[in-house]
Amino acid sequence: AAFGRLVGEIMAWLFPDGILFDGILYKILPGGYAVIGAAALTGAVSHTVSTAVICFELTGQISHILPMMVAVILANMVAQSLQPSLYDSIIQVKKLPYLPDLGWNQI
Repeated sequence: AAFGRLVGEIMAWLFPDGILFDGILYKILPGGYAVIGAAALTGAVSHTVSTAVICFELTGQISHILPMMVAVILANMVAQSLQPSLYDSIIQVKKLPYLPDLGWNQI
């Protein structure tokens, strides 16, 4: 959230009047960047996309759903290539029984 807020503040500083697109002036809201950053971090840690939907429902702003989904999916893709999810790590630390992955020929 802090990094998202920092990006939002930089965008607000670079475009103090907002961004003009299709004749409509869109104001820069640094708080929106903070929410999107927080959703991306929690989505990356838990390896789930549902955090974007939860944050979207909490804010109630339909205009933030597309950037939030893109940020969460990109963060999820990067995190899945680098580390196991938080839940998989807890299962391994507690030495709980873990289901093996099924191959394509075993489905």
